[in-house]
Amino acid sequence: MRQKSDSCFSSHTNRLDTLWKKGYPQIQYGSQLVTLNGVKIKDGQKNILQFKFAYLQNKYLVVDQKFVNLENIQMKKVILQQNQQQSMAFLKFNNNFDSFEIIGSVHLVNEIYNYCKLYTIQDNFENYYQIMQLMGRGSFAKVFKIKQIENQKIYAVKIFNKMKMKENEEENQKSLWKEVHIMRQMNHKHIIKLREVYEDNYKVYVVIDLLNGGDLISHIEKQIKVYDESLVRKLVYNLLDALVYIHERKIIHRDIKPENLILKEENDISNIVLADFGLADYYQKDAQYLFKRCGSLGYVAPEILQDKHYDFKVDIYSLGIVMFLLLTGEQAFKGSSTQEVLQNNTYGKIDDYKLESCHVSQDAKNLCRQMLNINSNQRLTAEAAIKHPWFKVDNNNISLHAISINRIPQNLKGQKEFLFSNTPLWVNKSLRSIGDSSENLAAITINVRDKTIQEILDNHNFKLDSTVYDLEDDYVDEQESISIRIENHKLLVKQRSLP
Repeated sequence: MRQKSDSCFSSHTNRLDTLWKKGYPQIQYGSQLVTLNGVKIKDGQKNILQFKFAYLQNKYLVVDQKFVNLENIQMKKVILQQNQQQSMAFLKFNNNFDSFEIIGSVHLVNEIYNYCKLYTIQDNFENYYQIMQLMGRGSFAKVFKIKQIENQKIYAVKIFNKMKMKENEEENQKSLWKEVHIMRQMNHKHIIKLREVYEDNYKVYVVIDLLNGGDLISHIEKQIKVYDESLVRKLVYNLLDALVYIHERKIIHRDIKPENLILKEENDISNIVLADFGLADYYQKDAQYLFKRCGSLGYVAPEILQDKHYDFKVDIYSLGIVMFLLLTGEQAFKGSSTQEVLQNNTYGKIDDYKLESCHVSQDAKNLCRQMLNINSNQRLTAEAAIKHPWFKVDNNNISLHAISINRIPQNLKGQKEFLFSNTPLWVNKSLRSIGDSSENLAAITINVRDKTIQEILDNHNFKLDSTVYDLEDDYVDEQESISIRIENHKLLVKQRSLP
């Protein structure tokens, strides 16, 4: 019998059927395997299951010739103190219809728990973590620095307010499921890592690694001030390595920009991490994405703005824009107004003179231009880009001229400054105005949910200060707002492409 649940995950497909399935699941080759030796398994009626072999791999528990998909089902760990010599524990798993338990020594159960916590939903967040500091907030989420009580390790958590998610609830839930599902697959040194997910009656807690180095541009400004081509080459190579990884898994990031490139530690700029999978999605040949038009003005690929079908190469274009910024110290798209910047971005009108005149090698310029090819069919893939000759030459054949980021903001008509999204985690999928979440950032926004990009470009009466624009991210860093550092930077609204 189905149990009533107010969980954000209660309508997920894995909660709407019996847990046990016959046969074997499709498991990614070479993934970690944990064998379940020395434990007991009880079904929902407390009957002990007799089995010859059992193991955990990917998101599956396999017991003889049947299996359970652990994704988004509930898990709870209980320690049973039997005597001073031996302590037992059990894990209880359940969805809306069914349950089972794994029972064994504390050591064995902890090993199983540490594997399963990536895929399941837990409760009692406060029993495991201590909140230390508010890092930022959005329309229905806040980001905190936290400490794990057991081992004192430091992480970050994004806490979603479920009551505020009630508006567009189905859309918000699907977006949250997809983001978490994608992040669970990420296991790469240059990609942010999800740890576990908790939920109670009022909130959802998504725990990830805390990245201490800040975003790339902040570090360049604060620490190294100037740099040379060898640093850009190392950064671009590491980020292409990350893109090869996610593209092999049929995932498109769709929001590559400096704020989503975070350093693990302050003193190691090459240890860069790609963060923020809030706009990521699985490639769809028919382009039927939950949100189709999305990205950040000044970094988004032209084919997205032109409402064309697109693929993984939109990420290559966005990284090319970041590379352009690092090589030249300036933004690729210029304009005296928001509309002009938008138009230049839409048609890929890059300030090529800046790239040609900068003091870097021809190999660097060549790769940047190939990544920024307006024709996506001729644009490099991540696999091709990482094999470019620029990455094969030694440092004696590249420029050692000093490069610095130009921080002078443009004086754009109709606004005081562009919104600069400073999010070290991922975008808050809110479709509300920035005014809902911050009293400190007076950003003006525009609304394209009911208009095509072309309609905005054709509107000669376009005035940014007279229009309302729904954003998907309104993250505010309470310690420091860097909204004037890089001009021409504004998030685009996520346009629904499904009914």
